[in-house]
This record gives sequence, C-alpha cells and structure tokens, in this order.
Amino acid sequence: MIWALLSIAALTLSAVSAALLVFKFYRDWDVRASSVQWLFGIFFTYQTIGAVSRLIYLVWLTVIIEETSVPTRDLNNGQAIVGPELYRLGVGAVLKLGPRQKNWVTATIIVGDTTQFGLAIWCLLLMYELSKLVARSMDRGDQHERAKIRLYAYIGHICIVIFLVGEIVLALIFKCYSKYAYIILLGVFMLNIAVLIYMITMVVLLKVKGRKYESVHGRFVASPLYRRLKWIMLVYALFAFHFHSMSIAMYAAPRRTKQLSSYSGLSFVLFYLRGFLLSIAAGCSQPCIMRCLRPCIPDNVMVDYTQRREQVTIPCDWEAPFIKPVFVFTDIESSSALWGIDDGRIMQQATQIHDDILRNLLAPYRGYEITTAGDSFQLAFHTIQEAAEYCLAVQLQLHNAKWPKRLHGLVPATCKVRCGSRTIFRGLRVRMGIHDTCNSEGSLIRDVHAVTRKVIYTGASEVIANEIGDLGAGGQIVVTKRIAEWLAENSSQLTIDFVVEPVCNGYSIPRLNVVLDVFQVLPKRMATRSESFNPPQHVIQIEQDASPIQSDIQMHYTLIQTPRQITHL
Repeated sequence: MIWALLSIAALTLSAVSAALLVFKFYRDWDVRASSVQWLFGIFFTYQTIGAVSRLIYLVWLTVIIEETSVPTRDLNNGQAIVGPELYRLGVGAVLKLGPRQKNWVTATIIVGDTTQFGLAIWCLLLMYELSKLVARSMDRGDQHERAKIRLYAYIGHICIVIFLVGEIVLALIFKCYSKYAYIILLGVFMLNIAVLIYMITMVVLLKVKGRKYESVHGRFVASPLYRRLKWIMLVYALFAFHFHSMSIAMYAAPRRTKQLSSYSGLSFVLFYLRGFLLSIAAGCSQPCIMRCLRPCIPDNVMVDYTQRREQVTIPCDWEAPFIKPVFVFTDIESSSALWGIDDGRIMQQATQIHDDILRNLLAPYRGYEITTAGDSFQLAFHTIQEAAEYCLAVQLQLHNAKWPKRLHGLVPATCKVRCGSRTIFRGLRVRMGIHDTCNSEGSLIRDVHAVTRKVIYTGASEVIANEIGDLGAGGQIVVTKRIAEWLAENSSQLTIDFVVEPVCNGYSIPRLNVVLDVFQVLPKRMATRSESFNPPQHVIQIEQDASPIQSDIQMHYTLIQTPRQITHL
C-alpha cells in the first residue's frame, strides 16, 4: 500500500507542477513567437493531461485491488493481484481484471497512452530545436518561426490522431483494453528510449564542439540552453529509462516478472516523478530556487554559492587569442542619426537586439570581446575561419531579427530593400571588417586594461583592422587580401555559403605608410547586396617606393574612400 500512496503522490505532484508551468508559459510567453517556446508549451500540456489520466487510472486500480482480488488462474505464477502486483504490471494489470474493466477506465488508459506517444513526438522535436539553437544561435525571423510551428503542429497531431484512432479501433473490437493495445504502448516505450539516445548524442556532440558556453557581456558562461538540454536528458535517463526498459523486459520474459517486480515499486514512483522534475528543469533555475529558499539558507552558504557561480572554468583556448589573433571591428551605420530620434528610445531597443546577437554568437566561434566603443565592437578570434563564420552568421541573424516596427524606414539606413522577391536589407545595418595578424606588420603588444581587466592589443595589425572595419557600408563585410585568399582556398571548411568580391585594388593608411588590397565577403543568399554598395570614387595616387610593413601580397599605392550611402533598389 505504501508504494501505491507514493505513486499517487508523485503523479499528483507531476500533474500540478506541469499545469502550473503551462499556465506560466502562456501567461509570460508569446508561445507562437518561437518554435521552441511553442514546443515547450505543447509538451507540458501533454505532460499535464498524461499525468492526470494516469492518476485517475492508478487511484481506481488501487481501490479495486484493495477491495477485491482476482482468481489466481488469471495471473502469472498463480498469484492474486494485491500490493506488489499493481506495480509489477502497471497498465498491464487491467488486462487481468476481465469483466471488471470499465468503459471510462479504458478511455482513461487510451488517453494516457496517447499522451505518452505525443510526449515522445514533442520531446524529439523539442530536443532537435534546442540542439539547433545551442549550436547555431539561429533566429529564423517571425514569419519563418510561425511556418515552422505550423509544420510541427501538423506533423505531430497527424501522428497522434492516427495513434488515437488505432487505440479506439482496438478498444471497440475487443470491447476493452486489449493486449494488442498494450503491445503498442510498449512500442511507445521503445520510441522514448530512442529519443533518449538522440538526446544523449546531441548533448555529447554539443559538448565536443564547444557549444556548452556562451558569451554574456564579453564573458564566457555556461550556456543556459545547453544546461537545460542536459538536465532534460538526465531526467529521462534517471527517471524514465529504467521504467521503459523494465516494462519491455517483463513482457518479453514473463518468467522473470517475479524477479523484476521487487524493483517495480521504486521504478513506478521515480517514473511518475518525471513530470515534476521536468517542470523544475524547464521552468526553474538555480538562482530562482536559491531566492525562494533564501530565508532558510545560512549567509556563508549563500556567499559561497554566489562566488562559485561567478567563477566559471573555461577551456584555456577560449580566452583571448594569444598568438596571431584575427581582429573583427563592427559599427552600426547612421547610429548617431538614429539616437537623435524620439530621444533614442527606438534605437535603445534596436541596440539591445544588436548587442545580444553579436554577443550570443561569440561563444560558438570562440570570439573574445576586447571592448566596445559606442555602437562599435572590437573582437578577436583564434582563426580566420571562426572570424569569417562569425561575421556571416551575424549578418544573417541581423537580417532575420525581430526589430521594432518603428525602426523600419526611420532613416535611409533602416529602410527595407528588396532585390527581386528577396529582401536584402532589413533592420540595423552593421559594417564589419576582418584583418589577421602578420609578423611582417611588426610586433603586437598584449596588455590588460586597468579598468575592464580585459585583454587589449596594440600594434599595426590592430590599427589596420580598425581602419578596415570603418571602410565598408552597412551590411558589408570588408576583409584584407590575406583573408580573402584564405577564404577562396578553404571555402569548403565554412558552414555558411559565401561569395568573395574585390572592392578596390589599393587602400592606403597614411599613418602606417601601408597599402592594402580590399575585398568584401557576403553570405551567398545576400550576394545581391553588392549591387547596393557604391563603387569607389576618390582615388589618389600616392608616390611611394616601398612600404615599411610588407607582406606576402603585392601592394598597390592608391588611396580610396568608399561612400557609406546605400543605393535603394
């Protein structure tokens, strides 16, 4: 009887916690703004329905077994259904009750089985979306997110309706819950095990690829999305896997049922706690729990916890690049004009979106935030590949971001621009420049800023990167020749398709007495942006015998100024 009460208590706790979490989601979130949010909402809605249906069945089964017993001939090993038999058979116990099955009980079991199947479907889709979000920090934009939600809703509900119809047909044919329906349920358990294997694979791959960290205000911290994905995986592994595997084993090897039944009580309680623990993993965080328990926690424990949270151990190669860093400088086009409109309120919202995108993408590409100057970011990367992929990913996410509606058309640099049927400019336009470090450009001094404690760099390479970052137009990625040549030779190594085009055959930096060839890099899907960038206008021939900063590349001695106005199509 004690295991029955514990199971009922666990199911009640799971049902209540899942229902409260669903209420929180629909109250605080726009669940249709993101496929992940929608999947979380539908997943816990099914979790609530499933927990309630199983709770009703379990209470009924406990009451009927306590009141009566089943003839021994109806059971394995000649035993009556009392106490342990409830947990040994679970839903399968109803198969031994014969005429005592009730139609409403059969309906309750079918609802529970259907929600179990639905949970497997929604969990698989949710894990897929979460893993993609952790790996790519992708933002499809509002329109594409809603299209993805509709796709998931159609696929998921069609599968669930087919499953439900099959269960109902079997119930009508056999006039009760049959063993064939139970076999289908065991198939659902196998599907859940497959989903768990998929979760484990995704978590391991994300960890190996270094996606377990993200950058927050220039500091690497453990990724909240990765942590949430990992906790959901752990809940399934520790509280569901044993139940699913034991249920399959007991049906496949009935002679071992007696031996396995000694663990079934604990297995049922842990499995029924799954909904509660998933609600905690998805809807709560450590700081949230610590705030709730603050009156009960000693001050020294709270201080120690706070210090440990602030001290995140990061792999050494995720710190500031030490040898030959690749610099990226960014700036927002027409930012001064935008800040002067409506007391800067619109620009404040847009800048927050801009900053979040640039910072959230740092961790996947091992970027380091050196400093910010107004709207400009100064970044350093370990390799050309990571710097280039970062810039391409930023341009794509800026294009797909959910900008304030009032931002569009506020100034010419925020107008939507189309080329044919495709939008090529939308929202803030950010110019970006990439330049790598070369020994021929002199020494690069590495120091620590006295106030920010961030690593800073001083040298010709950093100055060149700053100049290149200020050269382009909004939405343009400008690179020096070494970067362009590397990209042309190693294009297959990048995960984002791109095009490289020459901008000018000579750009002079008088204070360094150096001339560079300049190119632009664009995501392939935005290649038509190049038609909107005005060609060079003011070209001045510089008479110079040689440059003190040489490289492997042939230098040309001309000065070019690239206008920053955008030509609207």
